[in-house]
Amino acid sequence: MLFRKMFREMRQNFGQFFSILILAFLALALYTGLEGNVIGGKQAREAFHKETNLADGWLYGEGFTEENLTAVRALDFVKDAELRMSVTGAAPDYNGAQVDIYLLTDNFINKPYLIEGEEYDSKDTEGIWLANTFAKEWDIKVGDTFAVSYNGITFEKTVKGLVESPEYEFRISDKDTETDFKNIAFVFLPYEGFPVPMPNTEMLVTVEGDALSHEEEIGEAIDNNYAVMIDAESVTGISRLTDEIAQHEAFSFTFAIVFVLISVLIIATTMGRMVEKQRTQIGTMNAMGLKKQKIMFHYLSYSFLLSLIGAVLGMLVGTLVFSRMMADMFASWYIVPGWKAGCDLSYAGITILVVGACTLASYFTCRKLMKVKPAEALRPAPPKQGKRCIFEKLPFWNRLGFKTQYNLRDISRAKLRALMGVAGTAVGMLMMVYGITCNSLMDQIYEWTFEKIQRFESELVLSGDISLEEADAMKEELSGELVMMDQIELAKKANAPSDQKSTQTITVVEGKGLYNLTDTKQNIMELEPGKVYISRRVADEMDVAVGDKVYWHIYTENDWHEAKIGGIYQSPDSQGITYLREDYEKTGNEFQPSILATAECISEYDSKYVTNVLTKEALTESFEAGYEMVGLLVGVMVFFSVIMIVVVLYNSGNLSFHERVKEFATLKVLGLQSAQIRSLLTIQNLWLSIIGIILGAPCGKWTLNVMMNSNGEQFDYSLKISWQCYLMSGILVLAVSMLVSFFFSKRIKRLDMVEVLKGVE
Repeated sequence: MLFRKMFREMRQNFGQFFSILILAFLALALYTGLEGNVIGGKQAREAFHKETNLADGWLYGEGFTEENLTAVRALDFVKDAELRMSVTGAAPDYNGAQVDIYLLTDNFINKPYLIEGEEYDSKDTEGIWLANTFAKEWDIKVGDTFAVSYNGITFEKTVKGLVESPEYEFRISDKDTETDFKNIAFVFLPYEGFPVPMPNTEMLVTVEGDALSHEEEIGEAIDNNYAVMIDAESVTGISRLTDEIAQHEAFSFTFAIVFVLISVLIIATTMGRMVEKQRTQIGTMNAMGLKKQKIMFHYLSYSFLLSLIGAVLGMLVGTLVFSRMMADMFASWYIVPGWKAGCDLSYAGITILVVGACTLASYFTCRKLMKVKPAEALRPAPPKQGKRCIFEKLPFWNRLGFKTQYNLRDISRAKLRALMGVAGTAVGMLMMVYGITCNSLMDQIYEWTFEKIQRFESELVLSGDISLEEADAMKEELSGELVMMDQIELAKKANAPSDQKSTQTITVVEGKGLYNLTDTKQNIMELEPGKVYISRRVADEMDVAVGDKVYWHIYTENDWHEAKIGGIYQSPDSQGITYLREDYEKTGNEFQPSILATAECISEYDSKYVTNVLTKEALTESFEAGYEMVGLLVGVMVFFSVIMIVVVLYNSGNLSFHERVKEFATLKVLGLQSAQIRSLLTIQNLWLSIIGIILGAPCGKWTLNVMMNSNGEQFDYSLKISWQCYLMSGILVLAVSMLVSFFFSKRIKRLDMVEVLKGVE
């Protein structure tokens, strides 16, 4: 009987109950859509890292000996260690694509993950093991001949296997601004197979516990004959994906919680109205002998069943559709074998959270009425004692019109309903700001990057074996500016321990205005000789300011250098320190330019030292491709936000209509037209929407910057949102609000005054 009663009332109040189902659906669909991709990625990475025996620590130096290796292996906490050498070459037969070359003897750590062909063989001096992704892009097969050039020497090897490496989960060539798998490859081959004898400049170690916590002991074992020791967090190919996964995981939990809270508000108001309306029915059931626990279970079943159905449907759609879509998209950016959408027990936990929160909201709403004695419940509830609302204490209250006074009193009496409308609209406004800002966001970052920082028309990517004299000659010919970029360790004192230093980028410019720095207001800075400049994000992390001293050294060199901070700049995608060339050369380091920027628009340059020429147009296309993922994520958020605004405002208006239906009937009896009564609902919806817009708008800029900057330590955005974006977002939210208000037009016209105004139902 009660089961049929529940379905009958759900049918009669379909809109209100359907909104509960929709919000539970949205919470789980958004959570599982993002988290399913994260879970699948973590599972695939764990298996990938285990299979390849990913290193715990990387040591770089000018050269390690077999004695160094033996000493490290002898340490109690070291599981294993091995030496290797890495250099960068090119693939002359494939548009000079960048080839990172790894020379191996042993192969216990960071093993090549075989996709096709033979396992790596350190004795096969005629073979080479090539990156599978690069091979697929160029249709290279096992058994083909592959040519590699390095430092003017070209040699050919037979492709014995197609492999992947965990150090290249994210990969981008030095000449690209965004990932292009055609332009970057890595290869593995034995030392004896390389045409030039090379020193071992890298040592890989696997240890028990945290590798960096053992740096001092490892350093002592090799007489501190090393330049830097890092862990996986400092390997760009690994850390970039780690940051991306962490960002998506934070989004999935954050937005799931937001939808849960909105659902709780809706359920509290919906069930509160229903229980109050069915006061006499509850009294009748009590009088007939039904226990209070059974009646309570009956009313709890409304929100329990609806939220459960919504959560299960959301889980299915999120897992089978959204997370698969996200996983496929990520596969075009990150390379992890076996990555597909996954799931774990957190799905059950979030489902329990959603259903439990919704059910508890019903419980706390219903338990108050369950305490009423049956004899009292059979009588209509006594009207609430009239009292002046807080708004009536305003000095200009008597000057307000009837509609204004009426709606202010109603808001004061229904605070929870008003809070629901404001909160839902505020969150919707915040997400709408994301969507409307997305296009201007691209323009803003484009202007910052290409019209202020990189003010050149063409960029020549220089090979690593170019001499400084040749680079200077090319610079003079093209009236350009040479730029050097390299990896450094940065600290507040020389020879700092691992927990007091960080891996950063050093940029060396010539100050000719083609490659610039911008301050925190995105204005171009004038660089002064004798000063070093530090990026804002790094300065904040190190807690340093202008005038303070910092210390740095190049990865492959052991000598630390002192520098006094002369200014703080902000860069959207590169953090570290910047020198003028003349000051950098005074430190005794060799200036090794990696790019030549020029104001001339050229598409090619005939020189063996130029590996690629990038025009501004090509850089722009790469830039736009890089933000496709951001646009997709924002689009998903806006889609969900529009649904949420409609659901929240419709439910708020529906509750408002039913709670005031007798008042509306009375007003019709007094002569007010349906349009005038409808305007009462519209005005209140408008007020709540405007308040939500005002509260949600300021959060848009802050949360957008947090979202953009959460993608890794190399990013530092300070994005501006124009008033036009706020205005457009507010207009769209108000348009949805007004559209929802018209849903109630026919209800007011069909209002049966006689039926509504009956004293007893």
